[in-house]
Order: sequence, then structure tokens, then C-alpha cells
Amino acid sequence: QFTRTRTAVVKLQSCVRMYQARRNYSRVKSATVMLQAFSRGYNARKRYSQTRAAIISLQAFTRGYLARRLYAKIRSVVTIQALVRGYQARKHYSGIKASTIVLQAYTRGDLARKQYVRDRTSVGTSQAVVRGFLARRRFTRAKAAVLTIQKYTRGCQARRYYRKMKAATTIQAYTRGYLARQ
Repeated sequence: QFTRTRTAVVKLQSCVRMYQARRNYSRVKSATVMLQAFSRGYNARKRYSQTRAAIISLQAFTRGYLARRLYAKIRSVVTIQALVRGYQARKHYSGIKASTIVLQAYTRGDLARKQYVRDRTSVGTSQAVVRGFLARRRFTRAKAAVLTIQKYTRGCQARRYYRKMKAATTIQAYTRGYLARQ
């Protein structure tokens, strides 16, 4: 019976140890798989990033090369266009300049004629204003002379009247004084 018990215990211990070993193996395996996945993912991302940078650099270089070739072709076309446009602009400008000069000459002539008429009219008006001013000044001086003569004449008349009135007042004073003494 000891042997059976021992065999059963050994078998039981074997099953428990097998279970523990499987469980431990499973844990280690899953941890190992996870670490490998992270490592592979990191390496894949790193390779992808490097490959992508290399591809972008190559694309940039290629695009730059193609752009420089295209620019060289376009530059010659643009130069020709600029020369043609410059010629057309100068031709257009000379036409506008000529018509502008004709228009300016006509306008300046018209303005000069109008100014001549205004000057001629203003000369006549100026002469009338000056003549009016001179006539008013002569009139003002004549009026001042007349007023001065009137002033002196009235002053002379007033002095004569004052002398007469003074004489009459003196006679009255003497007469009243005489009558008062009597």
C-alpha cells in the first residue's frame, strides 16, 4: 500500500509540477512573443522611417532636377515674351504719347484763347474800376474842400453873431446896472 500511495503521490506531484511548468512555460512564451513583437515592430518602424526618408530625398532631388530643366526651358521662353511685350509696350506708349501731345496742344491753345479774352475783359474792368476810384477820390476831395469852406464861413458868421450878441449883452448889462443904481 505504501508503494501505491507513493506512486499516487509521485503521480500527483508530477501532475502539479507539469501544470506549474506549463503555466510558467506559457507565461515565458507569451512574454517572449510580446518582446519579439515589440522588437520587430520597432525595427520595422525604424526601417520604414529610414526608407521613407530615403525615398523623399530621392523624390526631392528628382523633382529639383526636373524643375531646373523646366526652368531653363521656360526662362528662354519668358525672355522672348519679355522682349516682345517690351516692344509692344514701347510702341503703344509712343502712340499714346503722340496723341497726348496733340490733345495737350489743342487744350493749351483753347486755354490761352480763353485767358486772352478774360485778360482783355479784365483790363476793361480794371480800367473802369480805376476810373471809378479816381472819380470818387476827386469827388471826396471836392466835398472835403466844400465842407472846409462851409466850416470856415459858418465859423466867421458865428463869431460875428457872437460879437453882436456880446455887444447887446454888454449894453443890457450897463442899462440894468444904471437902472438899478437909480
